[in-house]
Amino acid sequence: MSHPNDAPRVVPLQPTHAPACEAIARALPDWFGLEDGLRQLRADAERGPGWVAVVAGDVVAFLTLRRHFAETWEITWLAVAPARRRRGLGRRLIDTAAGQCRAAGARLLLVETLADTVPSPAYAETRAFYRSVGFVPLVVLPEVWGPENPCLLLVRAL
Repeated sequence: MSHPNDAPRVVPLQPTHAPACEAIARALPDWFGLEDGLRQLRADAERGPGWVAVVAGDVVAFLTLRRHFAETWEITWLAVAPARRRRGLGRRLIDTAAGQCRAAGARLLLVETLADTVPSPAYAETRAFYRSVGFVPLVVLPEVWGPENPCLLLVRAL
């Protein structure tokens, strides 16, 4: 029988959540396998803004944001703990972030991921997820991460 405290709650990201966010990312090496990226993720989680999903006091998913302009915000990091994937937590975090960005006057929410020109089952799953929550591909930018890791920019109207 589940306990009421087992229901996921989405709350604002706090600097104290950063170690848990980093631990979640480290548990997902197919997506977060580069040490430089993990250091940047930790810094972004310490700085915010963003959201975390908490179950029984434990952070089980997180999303960080960056405001580029009043009209455009970007999801910089999103991850769900391996044991909690495919339960709607990523969707809840994106819906919460989209609401926050819209309330702040944003018209577009952006996210960068690996383009489909590089074969990767993990990133094929990522692209399918973002499409399922309303993002559409905008442009491939090979110069962002280098030609061996072409960046796909996706956008969602708010």
